[in-house]
Amino acid sequence: MVLVISCAHAMVHLAEQSFSSVEQIVCSEFHLTMEQSGQYGSLLRIPFGFGAFLTGMLADRLGSSRVLTLFLAGTAIVCLSFVFTTTTEILGLQLFAMGVFASMYHPAGLSLMTSITTPANRARALGMHGVFGSLGLMSAPLLAALILLIPDATWRSFLMTLGVIAAVLVFIFRWGAARFSDHAVASAALRAADRSPGEMQRSRIFAPTQLQVRPFILLMMSSACSGIVYGGVLHFLKRYLCDVKGFDFLSTNHDSVAGYLAALVLFCGAAGQLVSGYLATPRRLAPMLSLVYFTTVPLLLWISMASGTMRLIPCCLLGFVHFMNQPVFNSLLPDYLPTKTRSTWFGFSQMMTFGIGAAGPSLVGWFNDFHLAFTVLAGISLFAGLLPIPIWRERRRQFANP
Repeated sequence: MVLVISCAHAMVHLAEQSFSSVEQIVCSEFHLTMEQSGQYGSLLRIPFGFGAFLTGMLADRLGSSRVLTLFLAGTAIVCLSFVFTTTTEILGLQLFAMGVFASMYHPAGLSLMTSITTPANRARALGMHGVFGSLGLMSAPLLAALILLIPDATWRSFLMTLGVIAAVLVFIFRWGAARFSDHAVASAALRAADRSPGEMQRSRIFAPTQLQVRPFILLMMSSACSGIVYGGVLHFLKRYLCDVKGFDFLSTNHDSVAGYLAALVLFCGAAGQLVSGYLATPRRLAPMLSLVYFTTVPLLLWISMASGTMRLIPCCLLGFVHFMNQPVFNSLLPDYLPTKTRSTWFGFSQMMTFGIGAAGPSLVGWFNDFHLAFTVLAGISLFAGLLPIPIWRERRRQFANP
C-alpha cells in the first residue's frame, strides 16, 4: 500500500512542477515577464496550499481513499483541458483548478501513510514516499524536455501527457486501495502489539488526544518558511540553470538541456529523502529538522553568487539537503496531532507549506535578481532552523524520562 500511495505522491508533484517545467516557453508564447511568470506560478501554488486545510477536513469525513481518487481524476481532466488554452485568462483558470485538485493529495495521503505505519518504521516509509515525490518533481522537467524533442510537440502536449498518466493512476490506486488497505492497517496494528514496554510508554507520550498547540505552532512556522524557499527555488530552477554551459552535447534544444539539469537537481532531492528516511529515528527527528534547515543557508548563499557551470553544483547539493526535511517533518508532526483529526491538521500543515510557500515564486520574480532573491531565501531558512530547537529540548527530556 505504501507503494501505491507513493505513486499518487509522484503524480501530485508532477502536476505541481508542470508549469515550472515549461514556463519559459509559455512566457514566450504569451509575452509574459519574469514577474508575471512568478504570479502565474503562485496562482497554481496558492490553492495547492490553502485548499489543503479544507480537503483535510473533507478526508476526515469522506475517507482518504475517496479524496485521493478525486484528486487523480480531477488532475487528469484539468491536464487534458490544456488543449483548449488560447489566452492567459484560460491559462490562469486552469492553473488554479490544477492547484485545487492537487491540494487534495497531501492531507489524505499523509494521513493514510501514518495510519498504516508505527513510529518505529514511519520515517523509513515516509522516506520512500518522499523519494517518489521527488521523482515526480524530477520527472516533470525531464518529461517536458523529452516531449519537446518530438517534432510539432508543444508545452500543451506535455501537459496532456500528464493527464493520461493521472487517468491511468486512478485505476491503479483504486485497485491498490481495494486489495491492500485492510491488510496494511491490520499489519500495522499487529506490529504495534509487539512493541516493548519502553516503546509503548513513549507511544502514550506522543499519542495526544488533543492538538499540542505550542510544538504545532513552531512546526507550522518552520514549515511556512521552508515552503517559501521551496516554491521560489523550484519555480525558477530551469531559468536559473539556463546559464550553465558545457552540456550542449545532451541536446541542440537549449530548453531541453535546462530540463535535464533541473531533473538532475531533483534526483538529488530523491536521494536526500531516501537517506533522511533511513537516518531518522523518533529521538533524532527534531535536531535533524533544525540541521537540515541550517545546512540550506550556506547553499542558498552559494547559489546566489554562483555563475556559469558552477551553478549546477550548489543546486544539486541544495536539492539533496532541502528535501531531507520532508520525511523528518512528516514523521515528527503526528506526535502532536490527535488521530481522529489527523487529516485536518495535516491539511493545515500543507496549507502553511504550500499556501504561504506560494509567495516564493512571486517573491523571487519581484526581486528580478537571483543574487538578492536567494540571499533573502537564505535568511528565511536560517529562521526556520531556529524554530524546532525548543521542541528538540522538550523531546530530549521526554526520552530521558520515558
